[in-house]
Amino acid sequence: MPEPRCFALENNLFIDDDWIAASDGLTRATQQPEKLPSPILDQDRPVYYMTVSYDPELGRYRMWYNAMGHPDHGPKLGYAYAESSDGVSWERPDLGLVGANYLDAPMGHWSFPFVDDGPDCRDPARRYKMGYYDAAPGRGMGVAFSADGLRFRPYAGNPVVPHMDPEMPPDAPDSNIISDILDACYDPVRGEYLLGCKVWRGGFTGKPHHAPEGHRRCVGLSASRDFVTWERPRVIVTPDPEHGLEEFYGMKPIVRGNHYIGFLRVLRDDLPATPGGPVEGIGWTELMTSADGRHWIRHPEPFLDREPRDGHWDHAMAWFGDIVTVGDREYVYYGGYRAGHKIRAQIGDRSLGLALLRKNGFVARRAKVRSAWLKTPAARLPARTLTVNAVVRGELRVRLVNEQGVAQPGCDWSDGPTVRGDAVAHRIDWRGADGMAMERALSLEFMLSDADLYGFDFLPAGQ
Repeated sequence: MPEPRCFALENNLFIDDDWIAASDGLTRATQQPEKLPSPILDQDRPVYYMTVSYDPELGRYRMWYNAMGHPDHGPKLGYAYAESSDGVSWERPDLGLVGANYLDAPMGHWSFPFVDDGPDCRDPARRYKMGYYDAAPGRGMGVAFSADGLRFRPYAGNPVVPHMDPEMPPDAPDSNIISDILDACYDPVRGEYLLGCKVWRGGFTGKPHHAPEGHRRCVGLSASRDFVTWERPRVIVTPDPEHGLEEFYGMKPIVRGNHYIGFLRVLRDDLPATPGGPVEGIGWTELMTSADGRHWIRHPEPFLDREPRDGHWDHAMAWFGDIVTVGDREYVYYGGYRAGHKIRAQIGDRSLGLALLRKNGFVARRAKVRSAWLKTPAARLPARTLTVNAVVRGELRVRLVNEQGVAQPGCDWSDGPTVRGDAVAHRIDWRGADGMAMERALSLEFMLSDADLYGFDFLPAGQ
């Protein structure tokens, strides 16, 4: 018999149905983060392709991002750098490398996948890994490496992913392998890097603005063990023909616990930002999820939406950049466009913003009725104490049951607390938890009323 699944110690989420075996009386509700009213960076026309992380050695938050030119750097798109003490207020240090706060890195096109493997990485000279897109004939995605995250040297074997399929004519609808929108992360579950990328596909009806007849921007996914040898990208999501001239501007993947979460940038180049205004395109961000990092599900509700008020700094676009957990909150960094997709005007028309979300608060399972219910699949528990991420206006209880639905002795509804209030870690101590057989696969059952349930964690012994 196959080994039973094991709950992760942290980040067991109800963002999709992976941890839901059965439920009743619940609805799925995508949550939207609360935006700060003003941009956090707008001086050098920054773009939403970015990586943000906290460096405990420096005691600082670090941001690497695309920027559309600078007086000291010329008209080319560059890769810029900023630092922050709190993740909210950012400074652009003069690095003394290329010009102002720009990295010493190979020049590419839009976007750059970027990964920091941390101070314990096996090869310190390749701690920081970045990719870039070279649109020249015969090129594609190149990679470069750095010891400090500021000075990058290109890999001698570039390109690591070609732009075109050499076995197909260049004008074939599906000859494109990879294009200029690239996002990456490290996957600790499978021990590999994931790459979300833009690919062009033909066979559609209609001509999107700024695109060839019948072609649409889609999203592909690749993986690599070493950031050099990559699988040929596989298309994981294509536009829905019922949604007008819909396209996608890439997807940023992340890994939380055993969950794969993607932030899908949706583009409608056939719509104006302001009714009756110029048709220059609008965009927003949706969620995608995967149980294995290979097969993905799109959830077509806005997660991060543009501001409908005319003239606002993110009136046309709100496209995801990166996310960092800070205490009990998620800091969601994104790019906002004041005007449309291909408008390249003055400084301030493209800016970086910040939106705040509760920790792991991507999707709520909402109970309005009394005695709504949810049961997880059977899995082994990594610890005996549970914490629940929930907003409970009514009541919530949790119990453990075996595969026959019989409660574990001392872990029934009445053996634990009645949860009320708003917390990302409501503690559940069952009376009989000390006698629990940890090698057995058990299911969690939640009974709740007037509540939003997000997920659960476990506390190691002694906490």
